[in-house]
Amino acid sequence: MHVFRDEAIAHLRYGTRRDMDSNLWALCQADKGSGQMSRIDRELLLNNTPSSHPDVNTDDRKRVAGGLALAACTWTVMTAVSAAYAADVSSAPCTRETDFQPGTVVMSESRDNLSPTTSRSKTETLARETFAGADPVVSLHTSYLNKVPFYLTKTYAEIKDGQLIRYGDRHGDGASLVTSTYSPPPATPIDLQPGQTVTVNYKNKAQSAGGTVEFDISEKLTYNGRETLTTALGTFDTCKFTNEITTGGAARQVVVVHNWFPVDGPYRGQSIRSVTPAFNGVPERISEIINMKYSTR
Repeated sequence: MHVFRDEAIAHLRYGTRRDMDSNLWALCQADKGSGQMSRIDRELLLNNTPSSHPDVNTDDRKRVAGGLALAACTWTVMTAVSAAYAADVSSAPCTRETDFQPGTVVMSESRDNLSPTTSRSKTETLARETFAGADPVVSLHTSYLNKVPFYLTKTYAEIKDGQLIRYGDRHGDGASLVTSTYSPPPATPIDLQPGQTVTVNYKNKAQSAGGTVEFDISEKLTYNGRETLTTALGTFDTCKFTNEITTGGAARQVVVVHNWFPVDGPYRGQSIRSVTPAFNGVPERISEIINMKYSTR
């Protein structure tokens, strides 16, 4: 799965397995005597699409069924209601599988409140490539100025075991090339519930012809829930995320970015609006996609 394209990727998902954030689930778990969910299989969500939702562990269900018939019946009903609730508000549909499949191309135009010009960009998903000891999917992000490419970024990420894992990126080319690797690679779950917050901490090692710089990064990601959003592209049911990014070192900075991703339709899984509140004298930036073309091989 998914602002600038880089912001979209940076804002997304952390962690391994998570507890459902709903009173219904908590009530069911109280009878079961365990707050642990069964393993989530979301390998199909290799980039940005809905996948399996949490279900009750089979062995636990059998143990509950071994009790009073009434208790078993109640547990089944409560579980069904909880699963339906989770399916309605989960963030999983706001990730799109094909974003991580070679040949996918996203062309977009955007405008923001700080510039009168229209920004144009292209994101193309390439093949897997060895990077930082892994074999992630490569995405090439190109920014244009007067229809001429002027900034290139390659990002290295993949969807694995229901998580978006980011390994690093490469900016520029030739003598201006900067390679950044993340250690450990930050991983965020695709399937979040409203109000759930996940934090990841990692070190960014940036290498260039001028030397190597290392600094700590902490990202606090919150899935705010569903929100209806109207832009130049239309009106959409979206997933809203807030990412608070803190960079360490001598010049410590905290940047907050809000992103909205459509739940369905032709733009599903793409950030169509981003807001960066004012900080350190920099005014608030509001960016919206005004035109987008999404194609797959």
